[in-house]
Amino acid sequence: MSIRNSILLSFLALGLALSGSVEAKTRPHRAPAAAHQQRADGSSQEHAVVIHENDTPRGIAAENRWIAQNMPGYRKVGQALIQGQNGIYDRISVVGPHGDRKEVFFEISEFFGRYNGKLLGAE
Repeated sequence: MSIRNSILLSFLALGLALSGSVEAKTRPHRAPAAAHQQRADGSSQEHAVVIHENDTPRGIAAENRWIAQNMPGYRKVGQALIQGQNGIYDRISVVGPHGDRKEVFFEISEFFGRYNGKLLGAE
């Protein structure tokens, strides 16, 4: 191979390497396949709304805010605590303005049994 061809080949390789790195830096991050994405609409444990609080009273207030914002006119009529395989859940029963009853699931592991970030009863 001639020196001229070697230089051209080197520049071509360098150009390809640089264009690949620029593309990698500017290309938007792609989320995992849709099968791995979940919608957190509270319709089931699998789609539970995750509450990010470290305090039980603030966590309960966050649940109430979510219901008020996402289900206007609905009011709480019952609650059940569920120990699931993937966390601790509140199943909140609500009734709408026309009497329709629904259940909303919240994942509460971050705040359940905690006050100001500390487990209740733990010293």
